[in-house]
Amino acid sequence: MTDTTVLKSSLQPEEKDSTIRVALLVEYCGLFFHGSQFQPDKATVQRAIQEGLKQLNLETSAVSFAGRTDAGVNAQGQVAHFDVEQTSLANIADLGKALNAVLPDSVSIRGVHLDTGRQFNSRREAEAKWYRYVIYNAPMRSVWANRGASIHVPKALGAERMAEAARLILGSHDFKSFKDTDTHVTDDICNIFHAKVARDGDFIIFDVAADRFLYKMVRNLIGQLMAIGNVDNPLPPETILQVLAERNRSKAAATARPEGLTLMAVQYKSPFNFFEKDVYVQQFKNILKPMESLQNENLFRKAS
Repeated sequence: MTDTTVLKSSLQPEEKDSTIRVALLVEYCGLFFHGSQFQPDKATVQRAIQEGLKQLNLETSAVSFAGRTDAGVNAQGQVAHFDVEQTSLANIADLGKALNAVLPDSVSIRGVHLDTGRQFNSRREAEAKWYRYVIYNAPMRSVWANRGASIHVPKALGAERMAEAARLILGSHDFKSFKDTDTHVTDDICNIFHAKVARDGDFIIFDVAADRFLYKMVRNLIGQLMAIGNVDNPLPPETILQVLAERNRSKAAATARPEGLTLMAVQYKSPFNFFEKDVYVQQFKNILKPMESLQNENLFRKAS
């Protein structure tokens, strides 16, 4: 027997959606969180933001991010989105300031864009991401250099050798050797637009930008770069290409600690470039300028 009640209901015109999609530009210190994504009974960035929204009496969808970050990993320019009833925002003059007033000091909203349109999805529409890994490379530790924004490596590292190896991963490669064994993603091809290692006094800074990154890929890459740069037992820069060719995680060096890693910025094309005036997004645009002529050849893929 046909359920005519259900059938009739399914044929009714859809009611006009009264919710809007909001985009956030988010900064956080990973030391205080068990990653960005929600985990039961653990402090996460998603939980912190959603609890902040509840304190403002806002009923929203789950907060979604441009990319997942692990426990200990920081962000300067993470992008998130959620849906909210438009009428519930009427009494909030400035959502960013209101959220920052109730959020913990370890997370901050740096930008808000209201009513992005339903087509916007912080993860799917991301075209490129920029990560930075910072090493404090000096014999003695520093109280200023090891508080979540960098790691301390007391043994000397050869930044020049690391920089040469980083240049070798530019372009499109299979990064299976540098993804975590727990991930089930089958597409291991990533296009690296920018990979640079530079020494600034006692700091070694690794900047890398790509259309997508595999799980723990950046930390695995920096682990390999540190092995190449180890002055006590140096490896040739070409080692990184040999490891890539192996397509075997066991052939690569150990994973670097998460504390030195920061998601600096996420790149979006118009009309979703809501935060293009942000200082880190501007820096990212400068990094990507050499790639602008290639965009017309459709070499950019959606970041994941």
